[in-house]
Amino acid sequence: MKKWSLLAFASALLLGCGSNDAEDAIVDTVGLDIDSLSSEEKQKYAQISTDINTLILYIGGKCFDAESERNLNMALTGFTCNIADHKDAASRTQFSSISLISGMLDITRSSETEFKIQTKENVKFHAASISDGTLNYRLVDDNAINFTENETGNNTASFRGFFRDDKTADVTYWTAESLGTTPFIYNDDNNSQFSWLSGGTGKITGKDDKSCNWITTADGEVELPLKEEY
Repeated sequence: MKKWSLLAFASALLLGCGSNDAEDAIVDTVGLDIDSLSSEEKQKYAQISTDINTLILYIGGKCFDAESERNLNMALTGFTCNIADHKDAASRTQFSSISLISGMLDITRSSETEFKIQTKENVKFHAASISDGTLNYRLVDDNAINFTENETGNNTASFRGFFRDDKTADVTYWTAESLGTTPFIYNDDNNSQFSWLSGGTGKITGKDDKSCNWITTADGEVELPLKEEY
């Protein structure tokens, strides 16, 4: 099937469904070929998928701080944030080179400690280690980044999102998600301006429902398990 036919197929599915089912169908049919990736390439995809969530969480925190200053008695409702207002001050990740381009975040605070981040439009970014094009991260419908502030100081994060890589050779899709049994811990070092997700387990899913699992070290570096699950 030609590239334009695949895009038409993907667009029709996205427009016709309001849940993860459409995205899963796209990934399963025309998604990233996990089997063709080397271990190094898998690690790069997993690291980028982890670190873009890290940067969105960091910017989400900056947005919340700015909103709180404007509205000291802010109710536990949602607000919108423009990534462009904060991307130049975005915390760096230690193991990826990511350039944020644009995006709007919808942030819902459901309690004193619970936050959900989604998007009205794709978050656009560039990661040279895996692509020569623009990457898009979709966080709508059932997709979201969830963040919980814990009294212990170990603030946790979980995520599930849909990636599209508009590279020049061919468009590629994949999903990345945290696995609920081992949520990630969000770390933010204000002194070095690094942020990272540690201690969690995630999964990338591509074509033919093939997947690649990973874990993160205490400083946020992705490690592939010795035995990968499919």
